[in-house]
Amino acid sequence: MRAALPGVALFLIGSITGCGQPPPASSALAPTDASADTRAPSSGANRLRMRIDGTEWSADRDLFGAVHPPGMDSAVLMAGSLGPKDANEQSFNLNLFGIDAPGHYVVEHGNASGSVMQLANVSPERYLIGGLMFEYRFEVELVTMQANPVAIEARFKGVLQANDDHRVTISDGEFVYRE
Repeated sequence: MRAALPGVALFLIGSITGCGQPPPASSALAPTDASADTRAPSSGANRLRMRIDGTEWSADRDLFGAVHPPGMDSAVLMAGSLGPKDANEQSFNLNLFGIDAPGHYVVEHGNASGSVMQLANVSPERYLIGGLMFEYRFEVELVTMQANPVAIEARFKGVLQANDDHRVTISDGEFVYRE
């Protein structure tokens, strides 16, 4: 029988482990090129959605976003959950560290900044995907990032290893959050 990890605990694990100390300036992520998406931020409600191995997934609660929160300079945090707040809660978090500006970022497992993407409880067989324990490679197009009031718009995709060694494909990811 597997132990369920609440979404908040997973978020905190990723956040705390990835940023116990601020990364040195030399490990800051930089946009991969100057072709950042310059489309205007979308309007509408806060949302987190993606395709997980081709299946639609949309958070229905606990959407959270932060830009440079206290104690985490140069950080952008995105999170949300799907389903009831119980042992089957599906949670997602994407934590970017060393980020100072919108742009296109490519992040791989073991990156010096500690940036991470993680899903939990997507199925009984795949209760942990990505995170610090498993391989991942993802791309984030950070279109909007504003600290006060918080405004984040990002698109993302990637491949993350699950606890059962399956390579999970994330596509058409979108996060929009405004306080």
